[in-house]
Amino acid sequence: MLQCALLVASEGNLTDVSWPTAIWTWVTFLFTVWALSKIAWPMLQKKMEERENRIREGLKKAEEAEHRAQELVEKQEAILQEARDDAHKLLAESRAAAEHIKNETIASAQHQIAQERDRARKEIELERERAVDELRRAAVDLTLDAASHVLERELKGEDQRRLAGEVIAKVDELR
Repeated sequence: MLQCALLVASEGNLTDVSWPTAIWTWVTFLFTVWALSKIAWPMLQKKMEERENRIREGLKKAEEAEHRAQELVEKQEAILQEARDDAHKLLAESRAAAEHIKNETIASAQHQIAQERDRARKEIELERERAVDELRRAAVDLTLDAASHVLERELKGEDQRRLAGEVIAKVDELR
C-alpha cells in the first residue's frame, strides 16, 4: 500500500506500471512462496495430517464405542427379556403351585368329611344295633315276665333260655 501511495505521489497515476517495482514484487512473491514451501507448508501439512489422523482415530474410536454400546444394549435387552421370561415362568409356577395346594386342600377336606361321615354312619349303626339288642333283651324280659305270670310260675335256667330264643326268632321274622 505504501508503494502504491508513493507511486501515486511520484507519478500521479495508479495504472502506470513501474517495471523495477513489478520485478521486485515478483521476486519477493516467488521467494516467499519458495520459503513457505520449504519451511511453513511442510510443518503445516504435517500438522494437518496429524489432525486428520487424530480425527480419523477419534471417528474410529467413536464407531467402536457405538458398536460396543449397541452390543451392550442388545445384551441388556437379552437379559431383560430373560428376566421377563423368568418372571412369567415363576408366576406361572406359583399359580400352578397355588392351584395344586388348593386342590390338595379341597381333596383332603373332602376325604376328611367322607371319613367323618363313614365314622358317624358306623357309630349310628353300632348305636342302632345296641338299641335293637337292648330292645330284644327288654322284649325277652317282658316276655319272660308275661310268661311267668301266665304260667304262674317262674321259669328256671334252660326253660328261660329256650323261650327267649323262640321270642327272638319270632321278632326277627317280623322284621
